[in-house]
Amino acid sequence: MSERVFEKDSKLVDIKYFIYPSYDYDIYRELLENGIKYAYSFGDLNLGKVKVIGKGKTGIVALISSNRVIKIRRSDSPKETLELEAKIQQRAFPSSPKIYHYGKNFIIMDYIEGRKLRRNDRSYLIDLLKRAKYLEDVYIEHMELSRPWSNVIVSTERTYIIDYDSASFKEKPYNVTKILSAFKLNDIAKEYKLGKLDFDKIISILS
Repeated sequence: MSERVFEKDSKLVDIKYFIYPSYDYDIYRELLENGIKYAYSFGDLNLGKVKVIGKGKTGIVALISSNRVIKIRRSDSPKETLELEAKIQQRAFPSSPKIYHYGKNFIIMDYIEGRKLRRNDRSYLIDLLKRAKYLEDVYIEHMELSRPWSNVIVSTERTYIIDYDSASFKEKPYNVTKILSAFKLNDIAKEYKLGKLDFDKIISILS
C-alpha cells in the first residue's frame, strides 16, 4: 500500500469497534490476548463507526498495518470458529494470501492491494487457472469459484484466490472447471472434467 494514502486516509481505532454486528466479550478477549488491540478505519465499507475492507457472512476484514489485515469472526456467525478456514487457506498458499497467525475468532494474513476480478477479464485468466490448479493439487475445493468476481483479487502482477469460508478438503476438486465455465469456456471445461484434456494442453490452447 502507498504509505502516503495509508497515512492520509487511515485512523487507528480500538479493535472492539470492529467486532460486528454486536460486541462480544469472548472475541474481544481473544484479540487482546493475542496482542491485537487496534485496527485502522480503512476501506470502502462502512461498519458503524469504522471503515473496513470486507464483510461477509462469517467475518469482517480490517487493516492492522500497511501490509496485514485481520479477519474477525462475526458475533452472529453461523460458524463457531475460523480455525478450519485458516488451515485450509494455509494449505492454499501461494494461491491465497499468506496467513501469519490465527485463532478461534481471527485470522491475520497479507493485505493484497488490488481490485476484484472483472467479468471476462481474460488478461488474468491463465494466471488464475494456474492458481486454481494448485488448489486441486493440494486437494482443496473452493466452493465460490463459479463466481470468481467476488473471490479473486487482481494485483499488478498476479491473481489471488480469497475467502475460504466454504472451502473444504476433497479428493477430487474441480476448481479449474469452475473458472473455465465462469469465462464461458464450457467445452474446454467439460473435456477437462472428463479427463480428456490435460491442464498443460488447456494453457497451450489459451496462450
